[in-house]
Amino acid sequence: MKIGIITNLYPPFVRGGAEMIAAIEAEGLKKEWQHVFVVTTKPSLPGTALMKIKHKVIFQDEVNEVPIYRFTPFNLYYYLNDFKYPGFIRLLWHFFDIFNIFSYWTVKKILLKEQPDVVITHNLMGLGFLIPALLRKLKIKHIHTLHDVQLVTPSGLIIKDKEKSWIHKLFKYLGYIRIMRRLIGSPEIVVSPSKFLRDYYQRSNFFTKSKKIVLPNPIKRVLKIEKISSFNLELLFLGQINRAKGALELIKSFRRIKSPHLRLHIVGVGQDLRKAKQLAKGDKRIIFYGWLYHQDLSPLLKKIDVVVVPSLCYENSPTVIYESLSIGLPVMAADIGGVAELIEEGRNGWIFPAGDFDSLNKKIMSLYQQREKIALMTDNCRHSVQKYTIDKYVNKILTNINELK
Repeated sequence: MKIGIITNLYPPFVRGGAEMIAAIEAEGLKKEWQHVFVVTTKPSLPGTALMKIKHKVIFQDEVNEVPIYRFTPFNLYYYLNDFKYPGFIRLLWHFFDIFNIFSYWTVKKILLKEQPDVVITHNLMGLGFLIPALLRKLKIKHIHTLHDVQLVTPSGLIIKDKEKSWIHKLFKYLGYIRIMRRLIGSPEIVVSPSKFLRDYYQRSNFFTKSKKIVLPNPIKRVLKIEKISSFNLELLFLGQINRAKGALELIKSFRRIKSPHLRLHIVGVGQDLRKAKQLAKGDKRIIFYGWLYHQDLSPLLKKIDVVVVPSLCYENSPTVIYESLSIGLPVMAADIGGVAELIEEGRNGWIFPAGDFDSLNKKIMSLYQQREKIALMTDNCRHSVQKYTIDKYVNKILTNINELK
């Protein structure tokens, strides 16, 4: 069977977990003897705002034996550079993105060449939302994988207690939800990693004719790492440094804990990185690493006790939680969106009310006083995600594809 995967980003161009899930899925399908190819984007040439058509449109390479088609969608800027531009420019960019006819024709050319039996789409923002209509026109079976709420709000983020903010009202007034509902249509199958996100889109009247399945994100493997013992409680924040992910509030609340035996390690980059460093200034217990690749992250993980996920936005099913649990690291996470579906209180982690950083601090101090319990949780952590390995994920995807025939 030939399967196409269409995703706005694909390694080495990454922003979050969605593109990593797409890559794991592609490689997993390849190992199951499926013919797989990926269609994705790439940055434009250095120094150009708009892609110059005279340059080669489609660039083909290979990642872990999976053929990749990459092209730069014609727009005001490349998706990963959005933080560099003011709001009105980003609004204009979204308009071109929704109706990106350049992407439509480029992807059509690839699909006519490859002739896939089925196409799996992931996030499409930055690639173009005419793609589902193209699949319908070419009569290609379509599976769409949800990762966030970008079909309801362009940012893909809804912050707790800001659900009815002026920006959401503006896009609702402009008919954004109605337009996206029409463009995405009802793929044959919609995959949601969490019950939360499936139910959220159902309430918004999306995918009315689709078969909807809840299938948690896949992990490559379950690993055991050698821990380096310490008298300190070592905490890790891993992700985008911005307000929505709770990074700034985490730093402020951590500074209120005066214990010298706590460490907060922060790995990641983002639009609020400079502000985060200013908030942490003078506190040597808070350590910044910037962006680290997996091979560079491994030495740090050996001394980490707990991963903290303090999100203030409605999360789907954060990849960082899967990855942490798969190596035996318990997770302390805000109870928002689909997060709580992955955490068993006291068994593989802890939950605290989203935005309640006083509760988080109490849990941190309580855990520091009972550090011996952490070592006893490592097997529970790994066991809790054993059922999410890529081979089981791919098997379920292929089973559902075969049912479409």
